[in-house]
Amino acid sequence: MSEASPTVPAHTLHICVTCRPKGAPPEAVRDGRVLYEAVAALHADWPGRDQVALNGVECMSGCDRACTVALSGRGKPSYLFCDKAPTPETAAAALDLAAQYAASDTGVLMRGDRPGPFRSGILAKIPPGL
Repeated sequence: MSEASPTVPAHTLHICVTCRPKGAPPEAVRDGRVLYEAVAALHADWPGRDQVALNGVECMSGCDRACTVALSGRGKPSYLFCDKAPTPETAAAALDLAAQYAASDTGVLMRGDRPGPFRSGILAKIPPGL
């Protein structure tokens, strides 16, 4: 009898854990780490976790525009957002955004439909890979 393997979510919410605002002391806790931990705490009990994995990333090259958050999914465009505040509101909005992305057949996230903290600060919309 074989054991069923866990399903890998089709979407991923990526958060840079090394992001920090310009001028922040190098020894300070990184804003990106603060945001990631806030999202992780919510993600632990979030009903959408089977659809969206959470991934802490060591640098997404958005250093001048911390905090950096991205979404990716099979057959969908990827999004890169920056200038996000490491607040509970942003953490909750990141999961709301991820739920919208997962629910969309095309992965298109119209600006006016995105949660408030994600209506601005978009750095890139990358076409889906093959």
